[in-house]
Amino acid sequence: MKVANKGYSGRMIRKWLRQINFKTKNDKFLSLGRIYATLKNPFYYGRFKFGNKFYKGTYEPIITKQIFDKVQVQLQVAPRQWNKQMFPFKKICKCATCGGSVTAEIKYRHLKLGGFNEHIYYHCNRIKDLECNEPYITETELIKQLIGYIPLLELNNEYLWNEFKEEIKRFNHLTNIITKNKADNAELTPNRRKKVEIVSSAISNEKLIRDYLHHILLYGTPDERIRILGGVLSKFELSQRKLELKTAMKDKNIILSSN
Repeated sequence: MKVANKGYSGRMIRKWLRQINFKTKNDKFLSLGRIYATLKNPFYYGRFKFGNKFYKGTYEPIITKQIFDKVQVQLQVAPRQWNKQMFPFKKICKCATCGGSVTAEIKYRHLKLGGFNEHIYYHCNRIKDLECNEPYITETELIKQLIGYIPLLELNNEYLWNEFKEEIKRFNHLTNIITKNKADNAELTPNRRKKVEIVSSAISNEKLIRDYLHHILLYGTPDERIRILGGVLSKFELSQRKLELKTAMKDKNIILSSN
């Protein structure tokens, strides 16, 4: 149930078993490989393999087939890709229940027509409290709530303004490439090569900065979100799938919008 309902990983199960001093008949702790083999063994829901076929056992199952299937989905991770994943919102949140850090992982759900559907979930890492009951929140829902806080966020405007200017540079560069390709044999006029000009300061364009933050949260890549969140000074607690804005920092160099 800890894997199926609480999202425990194999390593978390190993840690829990050692905390309760669970050992084999040879007085040894279960290895991680043994734990995963156990979690994937259909014997516990009433099926066993003999030769190349599965048979229904005459014994009483320990778990249901539904729980077993749910565990298998929880254990699904993309091999060789796990360490390459970026989860942008881990550093801005703390668990409101135990005060621990928030982590994230990819979960896969079986599709009726075959294959898997990928979802990213954020949750307490349970390092401080292995039994922490703080539930998961999807990345989609987390972003939706975070966007609602944009007018109240404490920002490093100078940092975000520089990120915005770099974005404009990339946009202008791409515009130039497209324009040149379209005008292979045609004479370009000034009107056909418009660029976005930035002439104002970061302080006078805070609304523009917040609009840019909104844009990246909605449409940015994980790497872009990580960079943009480097300019968000506000911190949150994750409580019952709700983001709660913590007390704002007092810094005369930071402008906090209240509109």
